[in-house]
Amino acid sequence: MAFRNYRLFWIGGAITNNGRWTQYVATYWIVYQITESAAWVGAAAFASFIPMLLTNPVAGHVSDRFDRRKVLLCTNTACSVLAALMAASWGLGVRSVVAWIGLLLAGGFIYGIQLPTWQSFVAECVPREHLRNAITLNSTQFNAARTFGPALGGLLIGTAGPGWALFVAAVFYGPVLTALFMIRAADLFRPERAPDGSRPGHSPSILGDYRESIRYVLGSPGIRVAIGTTALVSTMGQPVVQQIVVFAEEVFEVSPFWFGMLGSAQGLGALLAAPLVVGELGQIRRSRLQLFATCGYGIALMLFAAAPVLWMGFVGLGLIGCMHLASASNLNSTVQLQVDDAIRGRVMALYLMGVLGVSPFANLAMGAAITVFGPRPVVAFAGLVVLVGGAFLHLTGRFRLLDA
Repeated sequence: MAFRNYRLFWIGGAITNNGRWTQYVATYWIVYQITESAAWVGAAAFASFIPMLLTNPVAGHVSDRFDRRKVLLCTNTACSVLAALMAASWGLGVRSVVAWIGLLLAGGFIYGIQLPTWQSFVAECVPREHLRNAITLNSTQFNAARTFGPALGGLLIGTAGPGWALFVAAVFYGPVLTALFMIRAADLFRPERAPDGSRPGHSPSILGDYRESIRYVLGSPGIRVAIGTTALVSTMGQPVVQQIVVFAEEVFEVSPFWFGMLGSAQGLGALLAAPLVVGELGQIRRSRLQLFATCGYGIALMLFAAAPVLWMGFVGLGLIGCMHLASASNLNSTVQLQVDDAIRGRVMALYLMGVLGVSPFANLAMGAAITVFGPRPVVAFAGLVVLVGGAFLHLTGRFRLLDA
């Protein structure tokens, strides 16, 4: 926080991500109210994430080819306009689920371009020796937003309606835009650029860039394991976030406000765990931390699935948030510390494909499975898969590659 640019970006991002989570809560609530179907909620999540997979080659190219600060200015402006359009659509009486799926698709394309640039820009705001803590704090503010954003969304939906929740989300993009305008470009820690503005070793071809990044990842065992691990956790754990509305409506049978509070539990757990992750846990080997985080994530999913009442479900989700922060910050820092600066954006795009690329299909599968088998057994099975996967990666020695 001693670095002005990082401080501005962190504060702006913390406020804006609250708006983003408010937007997620409102849109998934709208889809569920229109359809009363877990499968349609899964389809909405699919629409949110599938564009991120499709834009992956372009996103990495953009991050390494163009000024990341300007890219973030453009994408956050577009996100704000889209949130305002969603608010207007609800106010004008748009109740077609197809229309809302289309709006979620548009948001997914914008966010798919933005994410690798956002992650890579963090590395420009601090010197390399502070990078691991900068990444952990960045993950902390994102998860802190998961505490307040859903709660705010639930409160606004229950009192003023989803249209106002979406309007507030549009306004909340203002702080990060202000921060980006205030950042001093001369103080950024940027790699050298070629005369044409690109980074050294950067191909003008999008497909050429993508092939180069794939070859780089295949030749980097630690990065490869990090991407595989985050794909495992995201496939089994991430869809649970979108299906919380089903638990709120069908399992716990609570009001929209308590749905928002339930959605905030993961962020609260991550927020409470942040000092430990930045402090004591930050001093141990990354392989040991990842074993703890991955297996703990699986156990937390099973505890949430078995929760008989709302408060126990809240605790289970809080534990999921703790493990998510430990895992996400550890894997992200592993990649950022092992990657060369010249290819950072493209490799982060591949890493984020591990985070989000499989989520669209996982959301569809989980939504369909919950419709057939119910939410508890499906989420419990997902937790078991994560637990077994973590144990396998440890016993086969793959986690040790994260320590390079």
